[in-house]
Amino acid sequence: MGARKTVLVVDDSQAVLDMLASAFEEAGFEVSAAGDGEEVFRRMAEADPDAILLDVYMPKLNGADVCRLVKAHPHWKKTYLVLMSSRISDRELDMYRKLGADEILRKPFDPDAAVALVEKATAAPAPRD
Repeated sequence: MGARKTVLVVDDSQAVLDMLASAFEEAGFEVSAAGDGEEVFRRMAEADPDAILLDVYMPKLNGADVCRLVKAHPHWKKTYLVLMSSRISDRELDMYRKLGADEILRKPFDPDAAVALVEKATAAPAPRD
């Protein structure tokens, strides 16, 4: 059996963090969590996640900025990144995809759907540079 996959969940809502952490842990993932955009990079250095679920609207550093910085980083640019938002326009969807978001989930969503997305995307991991 291979190493457990790690997911980083980033949201300023403790309820969302708890809900997603529970779903991913039940699916066998290691879970790391961050409550704001600045904390993401500390958690990434500690956990080296296979996937990130990232809220768009957060304090300190928003999801768009985090997405851009993650996808520009040589080591993390291939990390599967899912943006989450309850309010997102079609124009914003296009912008987030151009920034490198692999998927966008509109809140509210079923946590099992998020797990299924990440399981599928991380089943055959892309090689890291």
